[in-house]
Amino acid sequence: MRSTICALCFLLAILSCQKKTASSIITDFENTVSKSTSFEYDIHYKMKYFSSDDDTLNYYTNCRLIRDAQDTIFRGALWIDNDSIDRYYDREHIYIIDHREKAITRFFPHEGQEWAIKGNTVSGVLDAYFLRENRLSGYLKDSTITTTLTDSVIDNEKYRIIAFRFADELPIEKQQKTFYFNKRNALKRITYSVKFQNEWQYNEWHFSNEQYDAIEAQALQSELDSLIAIYALEDYEEPDETELQPLAVGSDAPPFSGLHYQANDSIALANYRGKYVVLDFWYKDCFPCIKAIPFLNRLNEQFSDEELVVLGLNPIDGVEKNRKKLPDFIEINKMNYPIVFIDRNTTQDYNVRAYPTFYVLDKQGKIIYSKMGYGEDSDAKVDSLLNAVMK
Repeated sequence: MRSTICALCFLLAILSCQKKTASSIITDFENTVSKSTSFEYDIHYKMKYFSSDDDTLNYYTNCRLIRDAQDTIFRGALWIDNDSIDRYYDREHIYIIDHREKAITRFFPHEGQEWAIKGNTVSGVLDAYFLRENRLSGYLKDSTITTTLTDSVIDNEKYRIIAFRFADELPIEKQQKTFYFNKRNALKRITYSVKFQNEWQYNEWHFSNEQYDAIEAQALQSELDSLIAIYALEDYEEPDETELQPLAVGSDAPPFSGLHYQANDSIALANYRGKYVVLDFWYKDCFPCIKAIPFLNRLNEQFSDEELVVLGLNPIDGVEKNRKKLPDFIEINKMNYPIVFIDRNTTQDYNVRAYPTFYVLDKQGKIIYSKMGYGEDSDAKVDSLLNAVMK
């Protein structure tokens, strides 16, 4: 018994030392960051999205960041430098600089257009833990996050590796972010992995040529001014809202045909005249689409085949490498309605600008409900509509 207690005490002592060492590494890194007003670095950023077999993004660029805690968009100014497309945020506007076209488009992030950078996958290159400098110490304080510390030699250089394992929030699981610090406690590499419905996403950040306090805001503005002198500058124009909406209620549903995946047979919308039809435009890597599946399953069970049919219209997963993964996807999500592979012409005919997009058609093929995106309120509205028209 005494030996067991001693062993436990020894183990706790080791864990305590590791936590303190991880804490000291992070404290040293964050102290360096907090004392600096700017940070410049080259980065090789890679991302493999869930069902992709290869990297979906493989990006080399230079980033220049100037911290400003009062800024509400990015907490500072930034310039992402690329051979063909640069992105500059001066804390008032975002500028997308197209060197090939010699054109600059100005966006207004404080009026809702921050997506010009935030909504772009390349925004991952900004994740150098500089503009929001206290996130790592926040991970250490979070009791739901497991922290481990190891040492390793990579390319003849010794690294201290701090891994944070986040609690599962199904269907998100096995989420881990790992930080590689060199002997000077400089952050040189980050990796991130997460599992979602038996598919993995993986990200890597490789930093080099880091410099603190080497740039000033005026230098970035001068660089922009020199480009404005020779490039065309225009403000981004929001598209006509009517172009972004699904087809209107009361209009005729465009005809289409496609391949019924489960039956391996062709089908057409005309086959279902005389029935109510629910159309769901979706693809399997779309998280909001997946959230809608239980509701569509319930609809398919609630009504007979003679009353209503649910069709999952998919323009993306018909290619072989995606199609072979569908059996697992169907089993995990218990999909009980047809998956129909369609072409892009059908998505254009139905004005699909986001996923999922829903339509409900009456027995004559007229649209009686249309909705872009998914929320729990959608369930109630469709339920109410169908209960009213199918009495």
